[in-house]
Amino acid sequence: MEIRSNKLILLTGAGFTHNFGAPLADQLWGMIFNHRKIQASQRVRNIFLGNPDFEAVYHEIMEGSYDPQEKEATKEAITKTYYYIDKIVMNFSFNRDSPYPVNIYKVQAMINAFSGTSREPGFLFTLNQDLFLERKYYNGERPLLPGIRHRIEWFTPNQGPLTREQYISLPSEAEVINLSKDFKMGSRLFYLKLHGSCNWMSSIHGNQMVIGRKKTEKINEEPLLKWYFNIFNKVLFQSSCKLLLIGYGFRDEHINEILSNAVNEYELRIYIISPLSPVDFRNRLFERNYGEQIWNGVGGYYCYTLAQLFPSDQSESMGWEIIQEQFFERKIIS
Repeated sequence: MEIRSNKLILLTGAGFTHNFGAPLADQLWGMIFNHRKIQASQRVRNIFLGNPDFEAVYHEIMEGSYDPQEKEATKEAITKTYYYIDKIVMNFSFNRDSPYPVNIYKVQAMINAFSGTSREPGFLFTLNQDLFLERKYYNGERPLLPGIRHRIEWFTPNQGPLTREQYISLPSEAEVINLSKDFKMGSRLFYLKLHGSCNWMSSIHGNQMVIGRKKTEKINEEPLLKWYFNIFNKVLFQSSCKLLLIGYGFRDEHINEILSNAVNEYELRIYIISPLSPVDFRNRLFERNYGEQIWNGVGGYYCYTLAQLFPSDQSESMGWEIIQEQFFERKIIS
């Protein structure tokens, strides 16, 4: 299937939702470890104590010689943790007294700026499994999640807590074959959750969130996610695209490889919003596979949090003006 898209693309990671109070990967370890079933299983508890990387621990338990009760305890702890994350997202409100005073309306306007046309639609990609966009993006072009048929209407304000009807069964391999029609529906904006979602149920087994090691294998096992990654490749492998990254820590080698290839072979330019100093960011990036190649493709680096870009007093920050001029190529008239 041929893909033609807007050349401005957004990719978000855990750091994006962290701007609104959600935990980062390092903090997730503690939330999972604290679960009563982890604490009740001495062997599982010891594994967590021996490794602060919850994804590595998850992989060891799921792929190792652990009994079904130990594996189920780990899965339940992770499910409960994402339930808490969803409550954090759901309860975020924009006001000056908030501990995370980000102007959500300006964030919505930024996201809407990635909309394209019916012939060349925009793409929002995320590695997050939370429901931030579903809950908090409701002003602007409503995105389409290809292959996802919700029974309720997301992208509207004031959605309540997750209920059984908000869990979605993913399409089978036979059904995915027919999904190309989603790109003929005239939508101007598509939203693809590359690692699944906390409210998606696999067509094969249980909750569909890609966690742990061997992520490429897990993606290839789920027809919809495999199809999503094919689209991700095709979108980035157009010539001279510009990718805005918010909150991605470059821990996923399969993502880094795609970014590296797009930089080297298709002249992708990467623009990064991160609170880290450029020196600290570069040092961390170079510790990752493909980090140096990705760094060579950086076209802009913006050392800000979203609260600094979109302050609670609703003023237009200098940082956001710069991003509009350099990434979106808009002329700002003062």
